[in-house]
Amino acid sequence: MKRLTWKLGSKYKTLLGLTGIMILLGLLFSYAMFQGGFVSWFLFYSMLPFVAYTITMVFYPLHKIEITRTLNKDLMMAGEELVVTIELKRKTPFPLFYLIIHDEIPAPLYNEALHDGEEDQIHSRVLFFPLFKKKLVYLYRIKPVPRGIFELNSISLRTGDVFGFVQKEIKVHLSDRVFIYPRYQEIEHLEMDKHLQNGVQKSGRNSMTDYTSSVSIRDYVQGDRLSWLHWKASARSNKLVTKVFEHQRNNDYVIVLDQSAPSYKNNDSLFEKAVSFTASITHYSVQKGASLGLHSSRSKQRVPMNTGTDHEWRIFHELAGIQPRLQEPFYEWLRREFKEGRLESRTVVVISPLLDDVMMKTLELVSARQANVIFFYMSPNDRLHPQELTYIHRLNNGLIPTTAIYGPYFNEALKAGANRASI
Repeated sequence: MKRLTWKLGSKYKTLLGLTGIMILLGLLFSYAMFQGGFVSWFLFYSMLPFVAYTITMVFYPLHKIEITRTLNKDLMMAGEELVVTIELKRKTPFPLFYLIIHDEIPAPLYNEALHDGEEDQIHSRVLFFPLFKKKLVYLYRIKPVPRGIFELNSISLRTGDVFGFVQKEIKVHLSDRVFIYPRYQEIEHLEMDKHLQNGVQKSGRNSMTDYTSSVSIRDYVQGDRLSWLHWKASARSNKLVTKVFEHQRNNDYVIVLDQSAPSYKNNDSLFEKAVSFTASITHYSVQKGASLGLHSSRSKQRVPMNTGTDHEWRIFHELAGIQPRLQEPFYEWLRREFKEGRLESRTVVVISPLLDDVMMKTLELVSARQANVIFFYMSPNDRLHPQELTYIHRLNNGLIPTTAIYGPYFNEALKAGANRASI
């Protein structure tokens, strides 16, 4: 839909410019009347065409120029090329000395925009000297396109007379939306069963907890049921301890991606890596026929459990728009989601770059409360540090399967695992 907006500043410039050129014409006429002679009248008459052009420019219907924007794709993957073509048509061949066209695209796209051969083109802005041309076409390319959902709304046109006395500018609102999904990597082998606790077996579609078989104990946490207390161990240790029960698991799981800003510390590339890994395991799981869902921190934006290619694109569509805008710490948000029952009794795949004492205790807590947790640690480095390895080994020993994803290639990290990571 096309909508026009006049810029208030351009109106004032036009009025001031018109007033200025009329004053200049009046001065030249007065000079010719009082001075007389060929030179003075030559100056006056030579100025008349410019004055006539300037006055005509004031009333030139710039808003009647037809503008269209064409995209080569409106659905694409991150890293591909977006080609934008702008076409202008005008009905009258009125001579325009110059015309500046600026497609006001979002900053992430503008930074990657490249001109396509126009000498006076910078990114999505171009300067034409159309004179009598009735049709103008230019295009620019955006490569590589970043992940996201982007609105292309406005195209501004600016023109004026030869000396700049009059400037006219309008903004044409043309709405186009482009969905850029995260790029995924092909994962050769990823068996969730091998990430599960030892000795567990698959059940039906719902994940369940076997309360008849405890596998370990832990300290009592407020909210634990009294029936979970291990009285003999509590008596021996002189403090309350709780049983940790064995979980039954299945192929169905929910992906929880860390979208907390404090976790990434303004490291945009690390967040994009986490989103790409989420897309990669989504693609792999759908190809293997698994049922999965996406639990997002965006308000009410959760993709329920399902299977199939259409479901994969629904998750990709959600991943295209997410950003690390959650201000509270991820571990607090994760605790609340489990406490309120939105993730309880499910196999939960947590993807986060956060690995410290608080995060580790949070994962241990939610794992003990009727949850099957698989943790993928998104390392910001190409190698793991000793402290990171210590945390990972502790989580694995505590029946929370943990894998570090370090380096640019997911397959290599999944094959190596934490035990073979370089220090």
